[in-house]
Amino acid sequence: MTQATRAMTKDDAFTELKQLESDGTILMEGQDNTPDHVSLDGWDPSGQTKQDGNVAGVVVRYSPTGRKTADGTAVNAVGGSAPDRLDARNALALVRLCQWLAENYGATELYHLGISGGGVDQNGNPRVDCHGQGRAVDFVGALVAAEDGTMSPTTVWDDWGSVATAVTPGGDWPPGTGSAVSFRLDDPAADEWTRNFFRALYEFAAGEWQDTTSTPDEATTPSAIGESSFIMHPDHPSDATPPHGRSAHREHMHLQIGVTGTA
Repeated sequence: MTQATRAMTKDDAFTELKQLESDGTILMEGQDNTPDHVSLDGWDPSGQTKQDGNVAGVVVRYSPTGRKTADGTAVNAVGGSAPDRLDARNALALVRLCQWLAENYGATELYHLGISGGGVDQNGNPRVDCHGQGRAVDFVGALVAAEDGTMSPTTVWDDWGSVATAVTPGGDWPPGTGSAVSFRLDDPAADEWTRNFFRALYEFAAGEWQDTTSTPDEATTPSAIGESSFIMHPDHPSDATPPHGRSAHREHMHLQIGVTGTA
């Protein structure tokens, strides 16, 4: 890897994507990709063949609920579709995330609530915020290898955002908590593997997407879960105006490149 994707220019990120395509790691769809608009195509890098939704070895699937099935063995997700209309920096960060999940956790699937750019707002107008401009990822979870080697889903909602602890009785922060939050899975009774997974995932995200500032600069000291950050999640200190704070991110982590609004 080179520098953090948030600190790269679109052109530099696009150049790295083109190299990854040349190396057989990813595939871009069609011939109209530019640094402003990258559409990934499904490609299995191990078999060197097309596969719906496969991005650097991990199949990307949309989860409309962000929840596991009732028996907890799978995630309510549809198909497999590689994201489209992405800012090249976000596309590269996503590729790096898929590689990191596969290399460190044996992941074969990634679940999300939104990655592709475009779309319209609630008034039917073209969406021009970080999501509409293809600069954001709403990460729900992943299908990863458990300690015994079996594949098991881990999701933000089921394994973090709804977990009841001493500080989140009933699975949520009590009214009046304000910004006095912490990483709930630090509770001694919480599952250690899950705690370590989400802490490592957060650290990876803080190294690629925006963390404590919206500038493209390299961050020297990443934030920790519970501190102020552009990474939104169930234990974020901000919750002043739902649905924009932690209450709106109990089932996913929001990751973005650049500013929240129009860039």
